[in-house]
Amino acid sequence: MILTNPLLQKEFRQRMRTKRAPFVITGYLLFMVALTFGLLYESLQGQTIISLTVRSEQIFVALSWLQMAIAAFLTPAFAAGSVSGERERRTLPVLMTTPLTPLGVIVGKILSSSALVVLLLVVTLPLYSLVFLFGGAVPQEVLSVFAFQLFSIFVIASISVMFSSIALQSAWSTVLSYGMVSFMLIVSGVVGYGLRLLALHNAIDAFAAGWGDQLLNLNPLWIEASLENAETGSPGSWVVFVGFYLLVCAVLLIPALYRLRPRGWTKRSRRPLQPKERDSSRL
Repeated sequence: MILTNPLLQKEFRQRMRTKRAPFVITGYLLFMVALTFGLLYESLQGQTIISLTVRSEQIFVALSWLQMAIAAFLTPAFAAGSVSGERERRTLPVLMTTPLTPLGVIVGKILSSSALVVLLLVVTLPLYSLVFLFGGAVPQEVLSVFAFQLFSIFVIASISVMFSSIALQSAWSTVLSYGMVSFMLIVSGVVGYGLRLLALHNAIDAFAAGWGDQLLNLNPLWIEASLENAETGSPGSWVVFVGFYLLVCAVLLIPALYRLRPRGWTKRSRRPLQPKERDSSRL
C-alpha cells in the first residue's frame, strides 16, 4: 500500500522535521494573508453593493492564478532532484536493493516531493472564505479549483520525478522540469491566446482558432478561469487537460522505470551452467 511505503515515510520525516518547512509554510501563509487583505481593501473600498460581487470575483480569480503559478514553479524545486540526487549521492543502488519496486520508488518520490506544496494550498484554503462574504464565489467553485490545483501539482511532480529518473544529473532534470512548467503556464497561454486573437481579426481563419483553443486547454491558468466562469471555454476543456498530461506521464513512466532497473527488462537465461562454466565462474 502507498501509506506503508517506507520510502514515503522516510521522506515525510526528513522533509517535515527540518527547520525550513515551518518557516516556508508560515512565510507563505503571511504573504497570502497580507495580499488577500490588501486586494480586498483596495478593490472593495468605496464600491457599491452591486459592484462588490464583481470585484470579489476578480480577487478570487487573481488569488487562484497567483497560487497556481507559485505552486507550479515551486514543485520542481522539490521534485526535480529527488531521484537524480540519490544517484549523485550514490545512494540509489542501496535504495534499489530494498524490496521496493521501481514503481514504488517513483510513487514515493512523487508523493513526498509534492506534500509540502499541497500543505501550502491547504493552509491558505480558509482565505477563500473571505470571498464568500461578498458573493464572489460559491463553495462548488472553490472546491473545483482546489481539486484542479491538487491534480496539477501531482502532474508537475510526476513529470519532474520522471525527468529526475531519466536524466543522469539534477541540473538536466531541473531544466527539463522547468521547461515543461514554462510550456504549461507561459508558452501554451501566450501562443494559444495569440492564435485566438488572430482568429478574431480574421473570421475565416478557423485553423488558428482551433489550435489556439487546443493550446489554451493545456494551460492550467486558463482551465482555472473557465472553472471560475471568468473565461468562456469549452465545457470539457478540463477533460482535455487531464487526458493530455496523464498521457505524458504514462509515456515518461516507461523510460523512468527502465532507468531505475534496466536489468529487470531483460530476459535472464535459465540454462544451467556446464561444469567448465562453473569452474570459470569460480575463478
